[in-house]
Amino acid sequence: MSEAKVRERPSGVSHPAISTTKRSAGATHTGYRREQNEDAFWGDEARGVWVVADGLGGHQAGEIASQTVVEEIQRSSATDRHYEQALRRAHALLVGDENTATAMGTTAVVVAEDGGYFHIYWVGDSRAYLWTPPGENTDPHGSLKQLTVDHSYVQMLVDSGAINQDEAASHPNRHVITRCIGGTANPSLEIDRASFSWNAGQKLLLCSDGLSNDVSEAEICEVLTRNPDNQRASEFLIAAALDAGGRDNITVQVISSPHSIAPDRENQNSRTPTEQPESRQFFSARGTIVARVATIAIILSISAYAAWQLLNG
Repeated sequence: MSEAKVRERPSGVSHPAISTTKRSAGATHTGYRREQNEDAFWGDEARGVWVVADGLGGHQAGEIASQTVVEEIQRSSATDRHYEQALRRAHALLVGDENTATAMGTTAVVVAEDGGYFHIYWVGDSRAYLWTPPGENTDPHGSLKQLTVDHSYVQMLVDSGAINQDEAASHPNRHVITRCIGGTANPSLEIDRASFSWNAGQKLLLCSDGLSNDVSEAEICEVLTRNPDNQRASEFLIAAALDAGGRDNITVQVISSPHSIAPDRENQNSRTPTEQPESRQFFSARGTIVARVATIAIILSISAYAAWQLLNG
């Protein structure tokens, strides 16, 4: 797999806040066939929230639409943390005046942490996957589970039994979505939500369909297994999509379980134990015994010397 050059700051795209724990990282690329990048992503580890939005290429101003979603999530993260309401506000802004000639639309997937749990909110076909590292009796590259269900025409065909997952992957209408934020055809907004618990070693992958349409789950697993550094994993995932043709904008975020972070060394060093370690207690006790024996020996020596003096007086 080639390491393609990843755009760090494509026009109109928001970027995550600087991370101090490096639990998460992301990257985005315009791809080879689009004139501009209409994706946007953002994350804040301190507040435990991440978002990927994919502006719709079939609408005007998709770049503005995805950025609007990011801005509303940012605003909500700093205030009420009601992310469903944030998506509804973005929808209302994008729908705007019914008489306007500009129809702006976007998909979105949002992850918000709550202790050892995380909640996912999504509209459209931007996805969230959960990667679990290899273990006993598992694939050497771990397992990948899609946590979101696409709001798309092809997913409707799969749900009805008309086609299977293999046929869906190559269906000519796989880009057609049935739900989005904004767009004049959606006066009201339906948002799906799901909640899960974290396990140690797991990682979340958020992505636009520029990744999921062109990179297999097996290849995603391999990239995540071979690249424990999340920034490097993000860049290699984008490289994989570019190697597959780069037909769309590509955006990814990789987020590690909070249980995967090593304890803060500085905080560890600042704590003074109330008791000595066992090994130190042993040597301390041994030193005390030696000192007592030496004292007794000195006393006996002095007594013997005094007795000898008396006998030879």
